Order: sequence, then structure tokens, then C-alpha cells
Amino acid sequence: MDEPEARTESGALACYLHPKRDALLRCSRCERPICSDDAIEAPVGYQCPQCAEGGQPVRRMVDVIEHAPLTRALVMVIGGLFVIGFASPIDLIQTFGLRPALITADGVALFEVLAGFYAAPPLARAIGEPWLIVTSGFLHANLMHVGFNGLLLWQLGHLLEPLLGRTRFALLYAAGLVGGALGVVALSALAVALNLDPTGLAAGIIGGSPFQVTIGASGAVFALMGAAMVVLRERGMNPWRTSIGGLVALNLLITFLPGISVGGHLGGLAAGYVAAKLLLVPREQLRRGITRGAVLVVVLLVATYLAALAIPNALLG
Repeated sequence: MDEPEARTESGALACYLHPKRDALLRCSRCERPICSDDAIEAPVGYQCPQCAEGGQPVRRMVDVIEHAPLTRALVMVIGGLFVIGFASPIDLIQTFGLRPALITADGVALFEVLAGFYAAPPLARAIGEPWLIVTSGFLHANLMHVGFNGLLLWQLGHLLEPLLGRTRFALLYAAGLVGGALGVVALSALAVALNLDPTGLAAGIIGGSPFQVTIGASGAVFALMGAAMVVLRERGMNPWRTSIGGLVALNLLITFLPGISVGGHLGGLAAGYVAAKLLLVPREQLRRGITRGAVLVVVLLVATYLAALAIPNALLG
């Protein structure tokens, strides 16, 4: 009978070379658990130093994770827009934040009647404001908001981007951003369909008013957490027994605090999980995985628009 594998004080699998460190991966050759310092990139997956010795030229994982240009660019963009928001004469949050009803032209017309301060540009009157699905994901309300999302994006991006490559990582991020918007819009449509009081507890939990502004990169960040869970599972580890699992559990608890977007968090997490399943393919199937990821993003966009279309219909009906 095989002996049980060693675990660290946190309950995670222990690296067989450094027993006090959590193992993030398994060697693709001997399948023993290894930490990031001992993970060496091989032609297929990562290997431990013993298995990689004498093989093809490789790079250590700790060197690979330094190369995440898209992650760094995204963090710079959301940080830069946060700073610009203070100096700009335009209220970026009110202008480019996600109001579920405004995605469609009918919602725009309705909001112009209900809100005297809102004057839609001609393009919005014709097609609605579907760009809010994207722009809202780059705006943040305060320093804690942007700092928390930026830190998680930095950490998870430096783990996932080198594993996926820039194209697949971009599709994963896009799926999470749009999936989070879909969650917000869908729950808002549900609140309208159930005729919930926008100021009541139930509406506050599932989405509130369809004209309420939602912002933040949380949907995309939750998608990265969902993808990290998939990566760990495919490496043969129980993600709930690692630091990633603890991070997801903590953020799921935070999701249900007042003022937090439940739909944005859950929608992003689900989208990231599905996207990772589609994108994590063998190298010879890379093009197929990219195509599937792109199709997922389009499907999420269409679903978000259709969910938003139901809001003014329900309000007017």
C-alpha cells in the first residue's frame, strides 16, 4: 500500500524536496508534488529538478512568471484610469459604469424619461450603450477597490499568463469581464421580473435597481481565480486545500456583504471556470482552444445584451 503524501501545516500537499512549502504543481514525469521554486518548464508541463536533469533546455517556473506583459498592462490601465478619474471634468463612473438598462436603446429611452440629468448621445439612442459592458470593468470607486483588484490581478496574472500565453490569457480575462457583466444584468433583470423593491434586502442582494451603476475588475479577477482552480485540479491537486482555494472561499464570503456585486463575482467565476476548461488544451490543439475561447466571449456578449433587452420590456409591461 502506498504511503499517504506529506502535507504542510495548511493542509496542502507538501513539496517532496521542500516539505514545509505548499506544492502548486505535480511533476509531469514522476507526478510528485513540487513547489514553484522547483518547477522547471519542460516541453510538456513542468518537471522536478531530478526528472529535468539531462533533458532539453528548460526554464524555471520562477523565471517564467516574470514575463506577464498583458497582466502588467492591465494593472497599469486600471490604475491609470483611477488616477485620471480624479482629474477629469467628466464623471467617468457615472458615464461609463454599467447600468444594466442602458445596454439597449429601449432602456436608454426609458432612462431619459425617468432621469432628468441623463441626456443620451445620438448613438446611444439608436443602439443603446453596449460598450458599458467593457468600460465598467476598468473603473473603480476608491483606493481600496482598485488596490484590492489590482493586487489580485497582478498575482493571478503572473501565475496564469505564462502558462496560457498572451492570447489565451486575454480571452480568459475577456470572458471574466463579460461574464461578470452578464451576472449583473441577469440578476437585475430577475429583480425587475419579480417586481422587487429596489431598496429592499432581496433586491440589494441580487442586484437592485437596473439603473444602479456597477464598476470594477472583480468579474475578470474572479475568472482568474476560477481558472487557477481548474489548473490545480488538472495538476492532480484539490484546489480547496491550497492557498488558491482559500482565496476563492474568502472572496465568495465577501461577495454577500452590502455594496458588493453578487452577479459580477459569481458571473466572473463561472465564466472563468468554463473558459479555462476550453482554453487549457494540449499544444497541438492550441488553435482549437483559442477559437472556442473566442466563441465563448461572443456568446457571453450576446447573452448579456439579451438579458438587458428584457429589463425595459418588463418595466414597461
